Amino acid sequence: MAAFALSFYTLAALAAALLIAVFALMGPTPVRTKDGKKLALPPVFNGSFPVIGGLVSFISHPLEAVRAGFKAHGDIFTISMLGKRLTFLIGPKAGEVFFNANDAELGQEEVYKFMTAVFGKGVVYDCPQQIRSQQFKFLGKGLRTDRLKSYVPLIVEECRKYLDEKLDKESGEIDILDTMSEMLILTSSRCLMGKDVRENLFGQVAALYHDLDQGITPLSVFFPHAPTPAHRRRDIARREMVELFGKVIRKRRAQAEIDTSDMLGYLCTVRYKGEKGAEGRQLTVDEITGFLIALLFAGQHTSSVTSTWSILFLLNTMDRGYLARMSKELAEFGDLENGGSRDLTYEDTTKMPFTEACIQEGLRMYPPLILLMRYARKGKEYGKFGIPKGDIVVTSPAASMRLDSVFKSASSYNPERWITEKDLPRYSFIGFGGGRHACLGGAFAYLQMKCIFSVLFNTFDLEPVSKELPKPNYKAMVVGPHHSECTRVRYRRKKPTEIKKALEMKIPALIAGSDKLLPPDDVKSEEFTMEEVKKHNSEKDLWVVIDDLVFDLTDYVGQHPGGLKIMQNAGGDSTTGFKGPQHPAHVNTTVMQFYKGKLKRD
Repeated sequence: MAAFALSFYTLAALAAALLIAVFALMGPTPVRTKDGKKLALPPVFNGSFPVIGGLVSFISHPLEAVRAGFKAHGDIFTISMLGKRLTFLIGPKAGEVFFNANDAELGQEEVYKFMTAVFGKGVVYDCPQQIRSQQFKFLGKGLRTDRLKSYVPLIVEECRKYLDEKLDKESGEIDILDTMSEMLILTSSRCLMGKDVRENLFGQVAALYHDLDQGITPLSVFFPHAPTPAHRRRDIARREMVELFGKVIRKRRAQAEIDTSDMLGYLCTVRYKGEKGAEGRQLTVDEITGFLIALLFAGQHTSSVTSTWSILFLLNTMDRGYLARMSKELAEFGDLENGGSRDLTYEDTTKMPFTEACIQEGLRMYPPLILLMRYARKGKEYGKFGIPKGDIVVTSPAASMRLDSVFKSASSYNPERWITEKDLPRYSFIGFGGGRHACLGGAFAYLQMKCIFSVLFNTFDLEPVSKELPKPNYKAMVVGPHHSECTRVRYRRKKPTEIKKALEMKIPALIAGSDKLLPPDDVKSEEFTMEEVKKHNSEKDLWVVIDDLVFDLTDYVGQHPGGLKIMQNAGGDSTTGFKGPQHPAHVNTTVMQFYKGKLKRD
């Protein structure tokens, strides 16, 4: 089978070699510096064969090809792909070019247009930038802290119901990947679509979502409308999803007062901006359906895969004490009389720093998306190299977050690093992307997984069936573990006394690095006076000072879970507010992506 696969890919690559040669003769437009100096093109990674080796390697195993390219050429290199240039930027320093670029420089629509078949026309990547920015603001507001607070009891309720129904014995065996996938889609649908959809239409929504999910394959990236059975089922599912949600939306909008406690209800009320600041039109049924599908896709995939990997790592590293430390932390939220987790609040979830670190480390080890892409609308400069207009610019979370030059023992699962290592460079963690296009649902994902972990680990004792971790499924669009004996887990229902025992465990405190934010080592820091900072005090131009460091948060305003509370210290010192109890542990990693320079003291 392996020999067949190799010969197939080799023949495919040979067939493409003529195209590559033609494009090579044409050549990309060179990039020049401001003073007119011509920049060299990034080195080309050819793998084991001249001309086509990089293509063969990339098609057969993309991540291994990226790592080999990095080893051969460093943090920037190009692979020729069927006449198209893919230029890779790997690691925090090169990542600045990728994540700091604006939409006029590196665009998303050209590379993610294939998702239109699922999300729908006029939604996200199929609309002009000015419309898409409004759409992202709608979604960002729907995931702010005030809404996240209302989601916590819903998530806990759904988890309890699911575990009572599915893990109804005192002990047994489950597939943890299936279990987490089911819990995540249940909790996501309850928060996003509302109680009426969850209780009355969930079976239909889940079946349609499955066909949508299966309708995105590697072929879809290049030929999204190819006449395949999977694509036909996908297209039918989307039409039926619009019809199903259309009935719900019309019913909601007919109410005298629309219930906006869930995302669907909130989206029923928002409007675009009209001309000259006037109120514009409502969202269409097709648009609302597309948003819900997009949110469910992003949340269910990322959270189910990340939570599964995190649990498997915890269970397979019990000798290192990570599970015991997390269990003690979560026991603070256990029900000491009846067992399981007590009712949680949003404030409770901000007091789970080590649980969050366990999740973050699982995401670092195996990010669900191994590649993030942009289209070079303009030439970009990086070091002595120029990235030509027309290149597909790619970064790889899976490769970048495993660099030993960035993380100590990068290939080892160690959640303690997020508490003890405080000097990580900007864009070292890109599990939720970064910069102006960082994932809007990151805060919701952490909240959701911490709630689930509290209920799950306070209710059950878990142990792995296999002593080995499963292999990652790199053939899937979203990389999760392969289903196998390695994803199977034994469970045993805990007694309340076991929660109390976990609470009383003596575990040495972790010695954290300095709580003070430090400037990235890999960035040449400019200095700004407080007078300069004060000038940037609006929603469209927002700078703040934290620990004598200056941050430009303009691109983060729409993503901030607390909404416009971020403006409270606009143009001023925000150190006290930043270090308040409302902020989860990952906020240090997030804010460093917007580092501007140092504060110049008199």
